[in-house]
Amino acid sequence: MRTGALLWRGAVAWACLANSNATGQVAGSFPGDPVAGRKIFLARGCVRCHSIWGNGGTLGPDFAVVGAGRSMQQLAGLFWNHTPRMIETVRRRGFEWPTFTEAELADVISYVYYVKLFDELGNPALGVQWFRAKRCAECHSVGGGGSRIGPALDRYARYIAPVMLAQGMWNHGPAMQARQTAEGVPIPTFLGREMADIQAYIRRASLLRGREPVLLQPPNPARGGRLFAAKGCIRCHGTEGRGTPFGPDLRTATLRLRVSEIAGVLWNHSFQMSAAMRARGFAFPQFRGTEMADVIAYLYYLRFRETGGGVRTGEEVFTRKGCSTCHAPAGLRIGPDLSRSQAVSTPLGLATAMWNHAPAMFDVAQQQRVEWPRFEGDEMRDLAEYLRSLAEQARRQVETPAPAASRPRPR
Repeated sequence: MRTGALLWRGAVAWACLANSNATGQVAGSFPGDPVAGRKIFLARGCVRCHSIWGNGGTLGPDFAVVGAGRSMQQLAGLFWNHTPRMIETVRRRGFEWPTFTEAELADVISYVYYVKLFDELGNPALGVQWFRAKRCAECHSVGGGGSRIGPALDRYARYIAPVMLAQGMWNHGPAMQARQTAEGVPIPTFLGREMADIQAYIRRASLLRGREPVLLQPPNPARGGRLFAAKGCIRCHGTEGRGTPFGPDLRTATLRLRVSEIAGVLWNHSFQMSAAMRARGFAFPQFRGTEMADVIAYLYYLRFRETGGGVRTGEEVFTRKGCSTCHAPAGLRIGPDLSRSQAVSTPLGLATAMWNHAPAMFDVAQQQRVEWPRFEGDEMRDLAEYLRSLAEQARRQVETPAPAASRPRPR
């Protein structure tokens, strides 16, 4: 069992108990349902080749390390890039090629993205170093060592992830920072996985008895979005965290960050945020229960939800990747004219159709000696937008009646 599996299994234990109502709460308005995606991941045999935190097959990459920071369509492009090797492996082992509806593919991709929320465990040896270097010990004690100016931190040993520690720090942040400023103590900042390391140190050093891990409810990004609005975060960061003159675009600020890293970013900016909110007459928000975990999940999902794309860029991708060779009206027409396909009418429809037809496309590419197209960055998104625009043009042409002069006159 690899590092992080304990935390992941805690989440799976909760997810397995989720009923249809709980599943809906996780998905909410977000594309795909990670709980449903996990079931599909197992039922379609994906687990035979791929693992999650080291639990599963080893023929393909561990999906727990590939999802974070990519949009749904970027992940769809990543899946597509590896289909030639997957097709060969599936055929060699006698497996059936799994096919998906668009909703099912959204669920699977959401699951792959979601599991990255469950951060790997920190390093307690590094944690004790950070605890001292950041002068936490001057106010707090762990395992009987340290100061008693602030509360002892032993109780946080019940948690594996640092999100509850981060929530406690946030809620007491203004008071902590005011005292540190008054006494000339530098306000600590956290980089990378330092907060996860400190959490691991607390778990190792704590004298708390009976501390079986508390397996929290899996973070709920849909609820986090509602909290993001209700707590007033949108006043400075805008709808969907896209930024305003008062606060940055959080899609960029949290890009490719794990839970412990996002928690660190929130703390690092809490001093400035509390001052800015006081100046504008806003109350500093407080979090209860697992609310901060839900908000962090919402921030984590901001990048995942991005759609759109550039029509002109997509047209260049269509030509440069060789799609026009098989699919353009003036091409070989080996494949269907995608401008008239229903598959391009939705953001993930193109990726779903490509995946389901990948074995047939692979055989044609081998016969025609056509290079297999690979999609990087937002190329899949731009391609989908270009094809959607072609389909829209074709639809308008059908719906628009011919000019009167060109119509045949009744006899």
